[in-house]
Amino acid sequence: MGSNEKSFPRGGIANLQANTDSSTSNLIFGATQRKIKKAPKLKEKPVEGEKGDQLQAFSAETLTYDTLQENMLVMGVVKATDATSLQIALPGRMTARALVADISDAYGRVAQSYMAGDSSEYRDLTALFNVGQIVYGRAIKTRKDSESKRMSLLLTLKPSEVNSSLHHANIKKGFIFVGAIEEIQEHGCVIETGIDGLQAFVPIENAAQKHHIGQLIFLKVKQIQHDSDKSTCQCVCIEQDKLKIKSQHETNLDYILPGSIVKFKVTKHLKNGLEGSIMNEAFRGYVNEHHLAEALQSPQDYEVNEEYLARLLYVMPLTKLVYLTFNLNITVHPEQPESEGEELLKKGSIVEKARVLRHGTGGIVVLLNHKYKGLISYGSIKSNFKGNYDQDVVLAKYSSKSKHKVRVLGYDVIESLYYCTDDPNVVNEKMYTLEDIQTGDIVSARIVKPDPKIGGYSVKIGKVNGIIEQLQLAPNTRYEVGQRVRCRVLEISLDRKICYLSSRNEYLSKGIKLLTSLQLAQPGHVFTGTVVKCEASYVLVKFCGGIKGVLHKQRLNELVENTFFEGQTTKFRVAGRNKDQVLLTLPEDKFQLGEIIPIEVTNNTLDAGLEFKITLASDDQNAATAGDEDNTEEFVGLVPLRFLSDYVDLQEAKKRIHPVGKHIEAACIMQNIFSLRDVPYFSENLTKDWHTVQVGDVLRANVKHAGEQVLELLLPVRNYNKLVKLHVKMLCLQTVRDKPIMLEPDQLLYVKVLSKELETKTLTVSAKLTDVWSGQLSDTAKLVESYLEEVSQIRKSLKHMDAPIAKYTRGDKINVIFKGIDSTTSNWVYNVEGTKSIRAMMISSLAVNATAPQEGSKQEAVILWIDYANDLLLISNKKKDIEHISSSKELPQNLIAKSGMKAKVLLKLDNIVVCSLKKGTSNPLILCPIRLHPNDVENTASACLRQGDFCNLAFIHDNLPIAVPETVWKLWKGVKRAAVEAEETAVKPKKMKIENNANKSSVQKVTNGKKTEEEVKPLVNGKKKNGQLFFEDKKPAKTNTYKSNATSETAVKVRLPGISNFWDTDALNNKTQEESSSDEDDHNAAGGAEPSSSKKKRLSAKEKAKAEVKEEERLREIEERNADPNQRPETIDQFERLVLAEPNDSKTWIQYMSFMLSNTEIDKAREIARRAIKTIAFRETKELRNMWMALLNLELSYNSSNFDDVLKEALTHTDPLETYIKLVEVLKAHNQKERLISVLNNLMRKFKSDLQVWRVAADAYFWLGMPERVQPTLQRAINVLPKNEHINCIVAFAKIYAKNNDNGMAQTLLDDIVTSYPKRIDIWVLYADMLIKAGLIDSARNLMERAVLQKLQPDKMLVIYKKFLDLEEKHGTEENAARVKKLAEQYVQSQNKSLK
Repeated sequence: MGSNEKSFPRGGIANLQANTDSSTSNLIFGATQRKIKKAPKLKEKPVEGEKGDQLQAFSAETLTYDTLQENMLVMGVVKATDATSLQIALPGRMTARALVADISDAYGRVAQSYMAGDSSEYRDLTALFNVGQIVYGRAIKTRKDSESKRMSLLLTLKPSEVNSSLHHANIKKGFIFVGAIEEIQEHGCVIETGIDGLQAFVPIENAAQKHHIGQLIFLKVKQIQHDSDKSTCQCVCIEQDKLKIKSQHETNLDYILPGSIVKFKVTKHLKNGLEGSIMNEAFRGYVNEHHLAEALQSPQDYEVNEEYLARLLYVMPLTKLVYLTFNLNITVHPEQPESEGEELLKKGSIVEKARVLRHGTGGIVVLLNHKYKGLISYGSIKSNFKGNYDQDVVLAKYSSKSKHKVRVLGYDVIESLYYCTDDPNVVNEKMYTLEDIQTGDIVSARIVKPDPKIGGYSVKIGKVNGIIEQLQLAPNTRYEVGQRVRCRVLEISLDRKICYLSSRNEYLSKGIKLLTSLQLAQPGHVFTGTVVKCEASYVLVKFCGGIKGVLHKQRLNELVENTFFEGQTTKFRVAGRNKDQVLLTLPEDKFQLGEIIPIEVTNNTLDAGLEFKITLASDDQNAATAGDEDNTEEFVGLVPLRFLSDYVDLQEAKKRIHPVGKHIEAACIMQNIFSLRDVPYFSENLTKDWHTVQVGDVLRANVKHAGEQVLELLLPVRNYNKLVKLHVKMLCLQTVRDKPIMLEPDQLLYVKVLSKELETKTLTVSAKLTDVWSGQLSDTAKLVESYLEEVSQIRKSLKHMDAPIAKYTRGDKINVIFKGIDSTTSNWVYNVEGTKSIRAMMISSLAVNATAPQEGSKQEAVILWIDYANDLLLISNKKKDIEHISSSKELPQNLIAKSGMKAKVLLKLDNIVVCSLKKGTSNPLILCPIRLHPNDVENTASACLRQGDFCNLAFIHDNLPIAVPETVWKLWKGVKRAAVEAEETAVKPKKMKIENNANKSSVQKVTNGKKTEEEVKPLVNGKKKNGQLFFEDKKPAKTNTYKSNATSETAVKVRLPGISNFWDTDALNNKTQEESSSDEDDHNAAGGAEPSSSKKKRLSAKEKAKAEVKEEERLREIEERNADPNQRPETIDQFERLVLAEPNDSKTWIQYMSFMLSNTEIDKAREIARRAIKTIAFRETKELRNMWMALLNLELSYNSSNFDDVLKEALTHTDPLETYIKLVEVLKAHNQKERLISVLNNLMRKFKSDLQVWRVAADAYFWLGMPERVQPTLQRAINVLPKNEHINCIVAFAKIYAKNNDNGMAQTLLDDIVTSYPKRIDIWVLYADMLIKAGLIDSARNLMERAVLQKLQPDKMLVIYKKFLDLEEKHGTEENAARVKKLAEQYVQSQNKSLK
């Protein structure tokens, strides 16, 4: 047992054992205590009926989490609002939340309609509630999360829950309660009371303010009429300061609601407040010392037996004790200081000399700045001590008039006091509130927990909450809870009471310039920002302070517009301001194209590539003069994945071997984009600029955009900020150009400059293999050799990094353990024996029909290839492969220059084909290139190779086992492309003839009046005569040779068609044929052997007559074709004649547009549509609407960005309703679902009184696959349409349901109509036809049976019987038809009797 201690605050408390488990509510200053029976005192007599173990029953204690009971009614004050929740202050310095669903049932319905798309009646909570507004509701205790022990409170304000205990029979005139606006009518508002059986109405003329659906207001009953089942009352709105209850005879506390003002009669002074009574001493009440009229008043300031006005706070449910406050004018914000020098107290303020007034309820009452009331809670005092201690000693320093240094923690609205603490850790904290932090400050943050919503972390800076978003995390840094992180403050959000930080190195570097206010955004200034969004036409950049800027891509050249990515942090230059929006551009390039710069890798985890930084000496003169020791400047950039290597399959491996912190060299491509793969190229070649690039230069280029027909290339030419367009025909060989090619962005190609236009500053290039490749297989061998060298470098780097995969090489024998077969690829999956991180795989083509081994069995295998990026070994377990393949990397001497060697294709990878020789016992793996050259996009080097097949190979390297298929080798062996002659003199021929001879082909050319002619001899290459080098050479072509005057008698040097003149022959022939005169064409057609000087033969009279007749027939045919209305126009002239003849016919104009679109003349088609709109008369509204629809169709098909502008224009020039309805069908045709939903919302909002709108909307929702929206749409339609349209609306929806095979819903709708309106014969007939069409014959028969039982006029019954008889004759039996006739006869007889 522990020793006895003097208890606190006064006697009657004994210590329990130290290990006793007790409620935390009994812990006071570290000692576990319990209440015991009190001894009677002489001065105070115990109250009758008080139990010894009960807490002090009659006291003025304030409300706490322990005494607050579930669903207890309590008054609160709104202290903060946002769109979806309220922050409400409760008595006892507690705070509760109220959400959208907790306001009222009417507001819940409006919110659901808003979520469904109808926002006409919805207002967010900021419009419904004001700060400082008094409310009351039922409190619900909840935990903040499953792991937290802290409690939080929800407050439901729904009248249906708040007033659920009230009954209409007990409501009297003058009763005050809270209700919600349920419906706003022309003459008043219907109120949602929540009281059982009570209907309330507020006349609009007596309303003090404009109301919204779901809004809560205080009401006072003005008139009431009682019935046994329900009561109806008329109310008036009252303000919260006029809630005084005049009647003092209320006997039921349930009908005195929180917030009401009553008369309180003081009967006794208590230590912690006042005791009294209300309602003529019918109920006992208490006022706590913190709920007095003035904050600094004490209970002794109020006289006994005097009455004071008090506002009811809450009633304890069991004891029915009432707790009130004298503070009738509750304000959310404290009083403003009277003098200018006096400081306004706010959260975080330090008060140096807070004077103790007394020990009060819940803590020490202090005086702040000589006029404000403060409270140091016992809980904050207790937090500084652990274990058992003497509380008298602890509280001794808080003697009356003693002074203490405290920090203000906040302001309580209801108690009108500041709650404070004197905890040294809190008082001395430099960063306690957001006001203590400035945007741009560098702070030390402590990580609290990861935040999965933002992908970042929640942190603490002192006592301030902060977050680091995913985009602002430093790359390649591991974060743990409790870790200290150096950060830069980017933004402070006072609304969310949080600050946004960044731990990226770009923001932490010295000398960085931050944009912290709009006033600093002056044109020309450069600031650091982060890209947060990339769109097709712009880039959104976020700076400090939440300032956002827009970088329009039209400000950029083509080279850099697609180089941005989200999270990129770099420098931007301010171009201007448009109100609060900052317009941006890029600063001048720090590095030139082709410049090689040392870089340091900062992030290798990005999918986009390697992120790096460049550290250079600062150019800022201010920094230099300031004497900064670290006078450096950092630049951040990116090496895209494609720029890591020329070979796609090595890019991920290259990224892997560059860890964070590694220093390498990179070549600048543009702005902040660098390349590793181009470093050797720029090291060995001078970088060209516009002035030095020449025709015939072969340049290294990158693909930026790859279309079906046109490519856009980036050339390494300085001062040339354009993308070069290249047609696919200038890349693919003619023989196979019809095959699709697959090009990726940033893919490497070589191009040859064909022309250079100085005026337009444009380059024309060719990327044909014949233009950029020498045709020698030795160059292909060097390409494979460079690939293998890069693979070897990757292996060495991984070996240096101690990667297990680096110890394996091609051809090694290993042991593997079988794991299973991949279900998708059928590949065999293994684990390598002795390692857990390395996998092995044998492709399915090697397994063929082999039986899979048992799982877990061990096998021997040989390595065919190594995937260093994925730690994967590609293997073969075939015994022949294990025996025949060696790990050697050199080519045996006996295989050098050999051809016709038979081999088997084992693997076909992205860049090479791995083969194994069939003969020999120990040979290395043979590697064949996929492409002859980077421009060999058709993969002609490996087109004939397939995995698992046998082939004949020819070796093309002297040291390495590199080979090509024998067919490719035979085609290219011994080829040496002739060098391009430096100068070629070609004079444009004045006249040229082509003569065909069976023995020779010659070209005659007139040069300076002299005619030369020469035969072309066949070219002999090795053993093959007339052999052609390229696929294009396989077709016959006329050749032309040129002979200069100086070498007339010498042999002409024949050049091989190739880089410069491969296509010259055909081009020249085509040109000469076009330029030949018409008389020569006629002459050649006649015979071709006559000299050019011969005159044309004159026609005889008979021949002239025949010619005239033919011409007349031709003209007559043309006239008849033009006069035929059924003849479809085929030329522009014919269409022009048609639109001139019928200018108001939209069909003709639309056909004209279609004709232009068929010829890919999109702009001209758009011009025709605009011309038609101007031409068609304004009275032809239908024709004009058709043209607008055609123009909208065109914009959707070819330029959707202009669609919205054209639509706005169309709505202003045509009937908006008809245009919207036509637009729905257009959007359906183009499958524009998002646009369609937006159009439907506009339709139902703007034209909700038109039945056709709702029918179109319902049909569209079925098309969108949203049938669940049709029923709410019907309800909305019935609510807004006039009553005479309701039946037509329901019938229309029933038709739509039936059309979409929802016959059940259609029958339900129509059944309700024929039941409610049996005289609507048209509905009966429609219902029957719908059932017959759906094949529901029995249901249709039952419907007709019901119809004939109706007592309608004879003419209407005649229609029903005819329909019934028609049904039975077509779908029934003769007996049924006879029965219907008999029923009709009986009806006629009954009618005759009634007439008699």
